[in-house]
Amino acid sequence: MQNLTRNINDIFRVGLALAMEVAAPTRSGGVRQRSDIAEKYKWRLDHIYGSAADWRTDLVRVKDMLPKVATFQGNLASSGQVLFECFDHRDKASVLFYKLYIYAHLKLDEDNRDSQYQSMTDEIAALSTVFAEAGSFITPEIMAIDDDRLDEMKTECPELRLYDHHLDEMRRMKDHILSPEEERILALVGNVSRGPSQIFRMIDDADIKFGDVVDEKGEKIALTKQRYYDLLESKDRRVRKESMEVFVNAYKGFVNTLGATLGTSVYKDLFYAKTRQYKTCLESALDADNIPEETYRNLVTTVDSHVGVLHRYASLRKKVLGVDELKPYDMYVPLVPDAKIKISYDDAVRRILEGLWPLGKDYLGDLKTAFESGWVDVYESEGKGSGAYSWSTYATHPYVLMNYNDTLDNMFTLAHEMGHAMHSYYSKKFQPYIYSGHSIFTAEVASTTNEELLMHYMLDRVETKEQKAYLLSYYIQQIVGTFFTQVMYSQFEYEIHKDVEEGKPLSADVLRQTFRKIYQKFWGPEMILEEYSDISCLRIPHFYRAFYVYQYATSYSAATMIAERLLKGDEQQRVAYLKFLQSGESKYPIDTLQKAGVDLTKSDAIEATARLFGRLVDELEALLVK
Repeated sequence: MQNLTRNINDIFRVGLALAMEVAAPTRSGGVRQRSDIAEKYKWRLDHIYGSAADWRTDLVRVKDMLPKVATFQGNLASSGQVLFECFDHRDKASVLFYKLYIYAHLKLDEDNRDSQYQSMTDEIAALSTVFAEAGSFITPEIMAIDDDRLDEMKTECPELRLYDHHLDEMRRMKDHILSPEEERILALVGNVSRGPSQIFRMIDDADIKFGDVVDEKGEKIALTKQRYYDLLESKDRRVRKESMEVFVNAYKGFVNTLGATLGTSVYKDLFYAKTRQYKTCLESALDADNIPEETYRNLVTTVDSHVGVLHRYASLRKKVLGVDELKPYDMYVPLVPDAKIKISYDDAVRRILEGLWPLGKDYLGDLKTAFESGWVDVYESEGKGSGAYSWSTYATHPYVLMNYNDTLDNMFTLAHEMGHAMHSYYSKKFQPYIYSGHSIFTAEVASTTNEELLMHYMLDRVETKEQKAYLLSYYIQQIVGTFFTQVMYSQFEYEIHKDVEEGKPLSADVLRQTFRKIYQKFWGPEMILEEYSDISCLRIPHFYRAFYVYQYATSYSAATMIAERLLKGDEQQRVAYLKFLQSGESKYPIDTLQKAGVDLTKSDAIEATARLFGRLVDELEALLVK
């Protein structure tokens, strides 16, 4: 209702822009049908609704709740009790609305071609605009209450104290709240503003068709997003090259449309920033979580000063692979391919439960229950949503979508998404609805800490020099994907938003040129880019949520520091970390992390991550280069 967009923070469609797209269950033949997959590997959406008819019953209920909202308009300052009742009604309606929202979208992601669930997601998206419009008066009215009167209202109604932090957060943004009528108009724009991301998703998940690729055995296979990165790990350079060309050429056919769609999304960001009287799009995006701009700039400038370690890694790859020129399709093949580790889903679950031992028996018990209770949808099927994510609302346990294919990367992706799921589970268990979400700024710490702990568990159990080199190579790739690549993306986002702020036009060519320049800077002279390499910037879904990806990098830095302490048996850190998982949005993200022992207003954690990367490259080089 009120602050609808921000409330969607408890919905996490997450995963790395590179690593999240995991491989398919089989390489040969067509993609399997959902009916071919055993029930134990499917999520249980009947935990939300038994049928579409049950969903429609609640849809009517939530629509019936909306008229009551209007009864509060113009009366919020009349008494503390009235304000409390307004908040309480809004929250109850929101819980029900998001239950409807998640069910429709999860059902659609089982098969994006299903017209019934396409229709249901359209219905709930349309309702979200009505929902936002209905409560659009709340924030402006609260902004009009002076501090003394608000204190009196809290005295009149002690229950209102529950919303102290919520009120502080709203009033902190007082200069950026418009009149009730202007807020209503902005709410009405909601469906239009979602247009660019919806168009991108339809192209990316429904319309785009990839060609065939001939694999190492000479067999023709249908390329999918899930198979793509698996093929990029092929020892056969011809397969890697052909896979990238076929994959990118599919997007090349949409290049002008995708450029216009992303450009429109950036103009949308500028519209909201200017309308709410922010100086820049960056300021507007960060202010939602009260993140200082210095945190963003500090990340970018600190990493910029360390891109030399990426150049060293590129040189190492070129040397070990024995290629005359290092190309983008050479960046995923394991440097020790014969030690490649295959891990079934059931084995991955076992290893995750063992590897997260520093988090304690209570966490592990809850995680085991999650794996056994229909939280996870495991395997790829035709029409299923791509990648991996965790998604939850207050009325349901979390759900995790995977496209699992027995690779090491799949296992780490599973650990990552279960980190999100457990974070959501604990936040809802220990916080009231209003504080049960969490910003991406803190959410990615929970997921990445899991990955860090699992990596150390795996490294401690390697049996051969080759396996150690393989794991080190994978560890390095994790840091590349989660840390350096996300900062590279962040620089790109900053540049294209700065262009529109300065009145410069955006086109597919401008976007590609900007991305190519930054890409080359990060990887240095050893990386020889192909003509199509810069098309990557047009196929990253995260760019439709402005200044989102930098939080992967800050979170990775924080998680690295936390995991190092946990592995040393620091009980104080374990207790602080579990409290962090339980804290939700009861405090601002920067403050929440500081209580967990990490201060991201400083560069310590970022510097430490860059140094760790350098040490890992040195260790890998010592193992591979005679």
